[in-house]
Amino acid sequence: MNIELRHLRYFAAVAEEESFTAAARRVHVAQQVLSSQIRQLEDVVGVQLLERTSRGVALTPAGAAFLESARATLAVLDRGVTAARNAARAISGELSVGLNVAAGGELPTTALAAFERAHPQVEVRLRTFDLAEPATGLLNRSTDVAFVRPPIQAPGIRLESLAEEPRVFVLPAAHPLARRDCLGLGDVAGLPWIATDLATDGCDPARWRDDWLVSPRPGGDQPIIGAVARTIDEWREYVVAGRGISLCPASAERYYARPGLAFVASREVPPALLSVAWRTGDDNPAVARFVEVAMATAAASAAEPGRE
Repeated sequence: MNIELRHLRYFAAVAEEESFTAAARRVHVAQQVLSSQIRQLEDVVGVQLLERTSRGVALTPAGAAFLESARATLAVLDRGVTAARNAARAISGELSVGLNVAAGGELPTTALAAFERAHPQVEVRLRTFDLAEPATGLLNRSTDVAFVRPPIQAPGIRLESLAEEPRVFVLPAAHPLARRDCLGLGDVAGLPWIATDLATDGCDPARWRDDWLVSPRPGGDQPIIGAVARTIDEWREYVVAGRGISLCPASAERYYARPGLAFVASREVPPALLSVAWRTGDDNPAVARFVEVAMATAAASAAEPGRE
């Protein structure tokens, strides 16, 4: 008879638990089976490894020496199993990640870093897209997965929500309303707005544009377009120049701020959503894994103390 791995595991369990009863529960076998397996092991080794005492089970000197080798053998096996499983899950190749300029911020940055740490063998290429490309390269296949701001309505694209946050009004710093603590749509009725350029990448152009204009509005008023911006820089310059007001995610104040801009909290305005998006049916394992990492990062971020 040869020594098998189960003999080593059973022996280590009894030695560590110092009890056949507790060890049997730990390895999920009947106590009689465990006792029989230990006897078989001792027969093969040719020495007594364990002895029963009034307080349980104790190692003999031979058993103490054998336990060290048994543990080392089991540890090597466990490392081998882990290495094999990791190799089976390993992914490699390239992954093109799109980032719409309206979807930047801490969460995408953290998710990207987490994915690269977990999968260093995948070459990640980040591409940024302007305001007129809300689908962020997914439709023309220049990206594999992307961080986007819904609504994104296009055939063949799936979205998974990651987070939402309030939107804030963006006004010229010299505007009288810029001194307010909070504004609603009624407060800005009649003012011109800076609109994003109509989507040119296959998304529903009106849906994307109207969402940031909050159109249609509960009061029925129609937004007045003072200027149309394609990039964040154009958008900021138009606001500073007094061509119109706008909305942006609250977190964007840290990235969009510049002299001449004021950010004011909003009320009764739908929140800004952040999602990860990819093409339906994409069988690239790196895409699936990236989505998992992005969702896990979002969940961890939402669970941080101080976050609602």
